[in-house]
Amino acid sequence: MARKKKHPEHVNHERWLVSYADFITLLFAFFVVMFAVSQVDTKKLGRFTQSFQQAVGIEILPSSGKGLLAGDPNMQSEPAPPKADGKGGNGLPGELESLRTELNILKAQKKEELAKLQVLVRKNELVLRLADNVLFESGYAVLQEPARKVLRPVVDILKTVKVSVRVEGHTDSVPIHSSRWSSNWELSTARSTAVVFFMLDSGIAPPRMSAAGYGQHQPIASNDSEDGRSKNRRVDLVISVSDPQS
Repeated sequence: MARKKKHPEHVNHERWLVSYADFITLLFAFFVVMFAVSQVDTKKLGRFTQSFQQAVGIEILPSSGKGLLAGDPNMQSEPAPPKADGKGGNGLPGELESLRTELNILKAQKKEELAKLQVLVRKNELVLRLADNVLFESGYAVLQEPARKVLRPVVDILKTVKVSVRVEGHTDSVPIHSSRWSSNWELSTARSTAVVFFMLDSGIAPPRMSAAGYGQHQPIASNDSEDGRSKNRRVDLVISVSDPQS
């Protein structure tokens, strides 16, 4: 009987494509997972976990500062609260973040007196902003009595924390016509100095205080309208962390 001829085995030279395709698929899945993790809203997750824990009495994530895996102290379940020498979520140093919270509570308690006080964040500084008509009469640099009522509770809080306060006076671009002031530079400087003297008399140490007048040269709105000019006429209390030696 004649033997059947064995056909030579066909060598698959494209078998590497299967491994390569699997690798690309895994790599794509990895980046999808990483993108999804990066889009997690930590605030919403925190509110959800807190509500769930209160409802069922079970801690589904470890407390702040504990690792998600046993023995891993570096992995935190949520961002740690700002420390005294750290920074809050908006970039403010811890002292200023606490001060900001306290000032906002004060504003809520004294809605009428402090309605026109703005508490703003500028880089790593806290800015307390007041329109000039709250503090001064037009063309004058003498603090009005209502201004003292606004500043007094703010100063009482500032006395309790070790911060530096730079008082900045600003005007609009309309040239001043006064026998007392020859320019907006002088008026803005005189106004910031008046606020500094009030704060010094209220108990804030002189080394922590400074005054500056910028005239019309640092506007926050257009001077082409009355609304814009009214916003530019202001006094800013710029608060920063004090030098440890001051």
